[in-house]
Amino acid sequence: MASSYQSLEAELHDPFWEAEGPSAELPLIQTFLAHFPGTSLEIGCGSGRLLIPLLLEGFEVEGLEPSADMLTLCRKKTAVVGLEPVLHAGTAEEFTPDKRYAAALIPAFTLQLCPDPALALKRIADLLKPEGGLYLTVFTPDAELEGDLPENEWYPDHEVRLPDGRIGAVETKHRLDEPNRLLHRDHRYTLMNADREPISSHECSQTLRWFEPAELHALLVEAGFEHFEGIADFEETFAFPQDADAQILTVIARRS
Repeated sequence: MASSYQSLEAELHDPFWEAEGPSAELPLIQTFLAHFPGTSLEIGCGSGRLLIPLLLEGFEVEGLEPSADMLTLCRKKTAVVGLEPVLHAGTAEEFTPDKRYAAALIPAFTLQLCPDPALALKRIADLLKPEGGLYLTVFTPDAELEGDLPENEWYPDHEVRLPDGRIGAVETKHRLDEPNRLLHRDHRYTLMNADREPISSHECSQTLRWFEPAELHALLVEAGFEHFEGIADFEETFAFPQDADAQILTVIARRS
């Protein structure tokens, strides 16, 4: 997983998600965790967008996150609501805990930022108890693939007004590498006052990988997972990987 989400990219991450409305993923995760009692691990927990509501619901979830800025934000947010979560700094590829987990969560397309997803999945399987659960969500960048967004040109991506009246915005430029199923993105983040005068800015890049369902299934089997269930666009269940016609694909599995 690339160590990104620093500065404004970290600060504006949750407000951009929250502007989209309630999380469609959270109820699925809650249902999933109910089947795997015990301590679970959210990989790429960020500043706690999903971790905090899960903890408030009584689930035992620890967080793993490579970004120091995101972990700092998470600790600040959890302190406000009286929580003291167990947070780990690092990536799934390098994390070596002294225990195994009942379940692992890889929500919000986190796996797609991993430079070596096959290795990441194998290491995640090693973190689980026998029959431990896996929750994983990935997406296909349909807007870029279908040309709805201009390639190699800057375009407005997200904008949100913060509770204190400031405005956060990000512009994006992308480049597709379709043969290798890679999406390269450049981002320009800007924080403005209420009159839209710039206060600060931050530029960053990321590379995101997308998967064909059969490819993802093969990676999961190789890593040691079985008993698959698919959910299309957070709504309809199906027998993964068959009939996986969805932009957003959630896979639930168990460690062999």
